[in-house]
Amino acid sequence: MPALAIKEAIEASYPGQYQIDVIDFAKEAGANWDDKIIKGFWDWALARPELTTNLNKLLDALNHLTRSNTVMPLLYQQFLQKGIQYIRRYKPDIVFSTHFFCSTVALFARDRYNFSYKIYSYMTDPVRGHNLWVNPRVEAVIVATKEAREYLIKQGEPKHKVKVMPFPLNKKFFEPISKTREEILLELGLDPSRKTLLATSGGQGIGDTSKYIKKLYQSEFPFNIIAICGKNQELFDELNKLKEEYPAQVPMAVLGFVDNMHELLEASDLAIAKGGASTTLEVLVKRVPTIFTHSAALHEKGNIDFCVENKMGWFAKNEKEFNAIIHEILTTNILEEYRANIDTNEYVRCLPYAAKNLADFIVQELNTPYRRRSINPWLRAIVLGTRINLYRLRSRNHNKRYRLGR
Repeated sequence: MPALAIKEAIEASYPGQYQIDVIDFAKEAGANWDDKIIKGFWDWALARPELTTNLNKLLDALNHLTRSNTVMPLLYQQFLQKGIQYIRRYKPDIVFSTHFFCSTVALFARDRYNFSYKIYSYMTDPVRGHNLWVNPRVEAVIVATKEAREYLIKQGEPKHKVKVMPFPLNKKFFEPISKTREEILLELGLDPSRKTLLATSGGQGIGDTSKYIKKLYQSEFPFNIIAICGKNQELFDELNKLKEEYPAQVPMAVLGFVDNMHELLEASDLAIAKGGASTTLEVLVKRVPTIFTHSAALHEKGNIDFCVENKMGWFAKNEKEFNAIIHEILTTNILEEYRANIDTNEYVRCLPYAAKNLADFIVQELNTPYRRRSINPWLRAIVLGTRINLYRLRSRNHNKRYRLGR
């Protein structure tokens, strides 16, 4: 989604000047097996947040051993080889990557064929990432916040290679909606006189959000419910079955994967969500206070902390905390307070310009010559020192051969 937002911004600001291709790299390159493994692992991780959090900690602790340039040749040879050949055929002028493994493939391809394009990684975890993002050999890793910059530097990314530029969202989240709130709700079979709750677990639809949807539906919750199931067909069928078997007084629309989230959020007063990057920022720009029920891993927990610390959302660690938050929402004006906090948050206010600023940056870099850097000075010092030591060792042994004992 960030890549598509930037593509749209480039096309709007520089119409007809550039060919921009946004690709699902492993799949496009024909690395079907590795593509299946990478995506399958993410689905597995979404369902096991505690285990994935511990894995994040392990990745960070191992540091140099778990950077993408080290991990990829060991685990994803198919993607590496097919991706390199894809780039050899494509011959890009610049690479903007929103995944650490894609950055590594582009880097290895540049080394192998002596290409002269720049590589920029965009860390799609706005507040806190993980060690796979660290890559000192690309031109820069661009991050969304100062907190993310501090994290990367701590993990070993050179300071001059970390650039802060806010998270890009699709322009439709900032443009006026052609439909009214009433029209949106009526199309979904909902009641415009009620407030509306939107519930989502991201594009994959995996996580704890579903159990809270069921609970609210069966407890006569005085809001409409928009339940977005993403690609989770099992959840979609389960919620529709719940509506059929237990008719309730709560109007609920069950949706699959949607491309009109901007409209649905426009009609919503409250959200329940996983702490994914795009979802977190989308609810904020649409002024929808959110109850976060879980995060996929430690890098998403930072998004939740950002909202909680700025009083723009809540984190319900368990059902008891969730019930307490719902009670507060129903009995106080806290929704209005949190919406006001969103309106005045400096970071949220800069998001409408993020995609345009990144588009201008990429075009500027595209029109600036790439300069191939020589061997790292630190590495050069090690190599030179080794040569000097070997020379001294040979000289010492050579002298001993001709030394006469007395």
